[in-house]
Amino acid sequence: MPKSITPKPKTCPPRRLTLPWLMLCLIITIGVISFIYADGFTVLYRTWYSFTLPNIQLEVNPQSTIIATNSPIPIYIDLRLKNKQGQFLLLDDNDIITTILSGQADITEADKASADASKRLWLRAPSQPQLIALTFNYKHLEEHLTIEAYDPTPPVVPIIKAPVTGTNFTTATPTISGETVDNNPVEIYVDGILNSTIRSENNKFSGPLATALKRGKHKLTAAAVNKYGIRSMFTTAITIDIQTPDPEIDLVNLLIKPNPVKAGNTFQIFVPISSNTRSVQLVFDGTNYPLQDSNNSSVYSGIVHAPRNTGLYRLSIKITTTSAENILAEKVASIQVN
Repeated sequence: MPKSITPKPKTCPPRRLTLPWLMLCLIITIGVISFIYADGFTVLYRTWYSFTLPNIQLEVNPQSTIIATNSPIPIYIDLRLKNKQGQFLLLDDNDIITTILSGQADITEADKASADASKRLWLRAPSQPQLIALTFNYKHLEEHLTIEAYDPTPPVVPIIKAPVTGTNFTTATPTISGETVDNNPVEIYVDGILNSTIRSENNKFSGPLATALKRGKHKLTAAAVNKYGIRSMFTTAITIDIQTPDPEIDLVNLLIKPNPVKAGNTFQIFVPISSNTRSVQLVFDGTNYPLQDSNNSSVYSGIVHAPRNTGLYRLSIKITTTSAENILAEKVASIQVN
């Protein structure tokens, strides 16, 4: 019998990876290495945990974010765990962990938290100025806080260069200028009351008073205040004299229309007045009617209801100056009501 021959299976040569596949493998390898290097497993775990964790918030509420060095009085930091209904949660074995990332601080836990906190910590001031960076962890919730310990030494007293004592002014808001240190803002006090806070630049300050002064003599003092609210000693008081002129009414161009006016109808009045004026009122028939300088033209105007009784009415003008002084110009005009 003829001998049977079993055919051998054909073998395929191994396939070589093409360039796109090599690039894909390289990208995946780099991604895995980067993921591991960046502690990606922890991030992934925290992300998964945040989805499975009940809706809980960790709040950090410090009494202040600044504290004076060597202060004998500590500040408190309240830690609050709240559920989605806003209720405070009591702590169990999984306590909040406090870690000092940088700086030096003495932190102790209060014996009893406040009524609206889950935990209260006391932070005592260090002896040197510094930034204290803290982190608070509850399970996988994390919050950060920075406390600044500052030097409580008062700033250097500023120097008022102008005006000099005895200066007379015809403006109710004279300009005060001088020098300061560390570009601290300067507070200007008039007769012992804070009037203005003037910013400084290049260790110099200059600006008008914020509140107008009444006529007469006043005493000015100044103090520098730093960003922590610490105030310097006051400068020696200087005396100035405010002699502002009375506002003048331009009676020639005072306009009333119509005049005469029908009883119960309205009329318009236009009163030109010089500067140094804060407000103007028309006074007649026992009533005050505010007038407005709508166009910033020093012409005060308004629409006024005429009386229901006929007759000749005398009009007066009450002026309040920028220094809050009231001046009454009586019977400056008249109007006939028919």
